[in-house]
Amino acid sequence: MNPLVSVIVPTFDGEQFVRETLESVLAQDYSPIEVIVCDDGSRDGTLGILESYGSRLSVVRQKNQGVAAARNRAAQDARGEFIAFLDHDDVWEPNMLTTLVPLLAARPEVGLVYADAWIIDAQSERRGRRGTFLKYAEGDIFEPLLHGNFVPVETTLMRTALFRDLGGCDPSLRYLEDFELCLRIARHTTVGFCAEPLARYRIHERNLSHELEPMLVEWLRVLDTLEERVGALAPAHKRVVQGERDRLCADLAWRAARRGNVAGSAAWARQAGVLAPRGKLFQALVLRSALRGLPQGLGRALLKRLPRRKLYGVQVAAQDERRPG
Repeated sequence: MNPLVSVIVPTFDGEQFVRETLESVLAQDYSPIEVIVCDDGSRDGTLGILESYGSRLSVVRQKNQGVAAARNRAAQDARGEFIAFLDHDDVWEPNMLTTLVPLLAARPEVGLVYADAWIIDAQSERRGRRGTFLKYAEGDIFEPLLHGNFVPVETTLMRTALFRDLGGCDPSLRYLEDFELCLRIARHTTVGFCAEPLARYRIHERNLSHELEPMLVEWLRVLDTLEERVGALAPAHKRVVQGERDRLCADLAWRAARRGNVAGSAAWARQAGVLAPRGKLFQALVLRSALRGLPQGLGRALLKRLPRRKLYGVQVAAQDERRPG
């Protein structure tokens, strides 16, 4: 008999996409599954959509606390041997579970398996593959993960006991709760990988990944507290962490400058250590110098002409580019 899989769907104001997400779960060619949705204080028509599914879903509700807390709350009710997470705007391929469950069930030393994913836009049109932008790894993935997350949360399947033993997601994190969880998982277990795209990751204006600067700041926080989270690091790992920290400070120096925040850019540049990419720091320095020397109107015009950031190759109006400096 197949193991029961608990599918956790956190949602907040998800009426635009959540039905497509749930239909993709209920259309899986695998059984048995249970679907547990945590409504994280939605203010739109999400709850009505969830209620329309009746007993096909288990719905829990809470005041808005963020995606990590929503995942944790739904996971409290999980009865499955395996657990999977799918955000309310992403979609599974019909064979997601029939492909990944055997990979996890056959290897007791593996705690988590994941796969590639398609990229889609707000209209559900395919725009490429995640693997074009990410360098995947399997086995002992802790060191590769120190360079940044490459595990698509929408294609992860893990052992429920492992998720609970590690304490679930960190609810204090807004952007990188999945990355931080993967770091802890990779420290404890082997990870498996499937190259087939088994889900569709949606790019739209409300993706939290568009809030790039706060996300990078949170990334620094994860690195700064990493040893508290996973235990003492080997010297080689510490050097990787320092290099990533310096790189992030340099990136933040550039991004603050491109918003016109000259003082903030200089502050981040001062925090960048010897492992920071010199080219990025030089770019930030040049832009700061230009903004200081130009009249305010010309400075704004210069910033508007800089290339806009794309997320996985898809251009949308990013929130961090709309904030004033």
